[in-house]
Amino acid sequence: MKYEIEIPEYLSIGEYQKLSSLDHLTDLEKTMEIVHTITTIDKDILSKWTPNQLSNIGESVLNLMEFDSATFYPIIEFNNVLYGYRPISKMTLGEYIDLERLSKEPNTNLHEIIAIIYRPIIKDKTQSLKFKLINGHKIAKGTAENLFKYYEIEEYNSKDRGVNAEKMLEFPVSFALGAMSFFLGVGTKLSSSTNKYLRPTEKMTITKEMNNLILSIGDGLAQYTHFQKPISYQSQETRVSLS
Repeated sequence: MKYEIEIPEYLSIGEYQKLSSLDHLTDLEKTMEIVHTITTIDKDILSKWTPNQLSNIGESVLNLMEFDSATFYPIIEFNNVLYGYRPISKMTLGEYIDLERLSKEPNTNLHEIIAIIYRPIIKDKTQSLKFKLINGHKIAKGTAENLFKYYEIEEYNSKDRGVNAEKMLEFPVSFALGAMSFFLGVGTKLSSSTNKYLRPTEKMTITKEMNNLILSIGDGLAQYTHFQKPISYQSQETRVSLS
């Protein structure tokens, strides 16, 4: 029997989370889970394939994946909504506290972490910006420091995060991992710079507590500074035929 299988443009956060928890499976079980997750072919159908059929399509899927390092993009259009990255320098105590808690299980909570870091833009001056298309999403061109000046995102509300987090399950994981790497890079520099000026005063004690909070978040998310080259797909949807 001949199967025609569609490969999507990118791997989502939800798919990445599923594929990041397969270490307990055998190689064939992992391959079946990967094919099922990416193609949505029912497992009952896959179980009737021969090992060679499963291995062939699994290899075809892996060959279509790019394993380049993820890139950070401050402004992304996702599901027809323009999202902006939240610079660490503008984060509130509420955002820090939630990030610290969620960072204790970063893979499981990645969609919730991204719902804090990327939020809908409510005010912008993006009309003058140029955009490019990556994995089917519009991305603003320009350096991070420059693009941060072009927008304001909606105020953070911990109670509403769950709704936005559900949407982020479909967010491209390569964009998410790029943002994580950038966030930790800036956080590490901020932590190092504040350490130089700590003094035994009440004001510096507060600064030290914030510094420790950044370090705590960084410890939880540290895997994203060395993440195993994030899985992302080639830029166009692909069809794979298997006889």
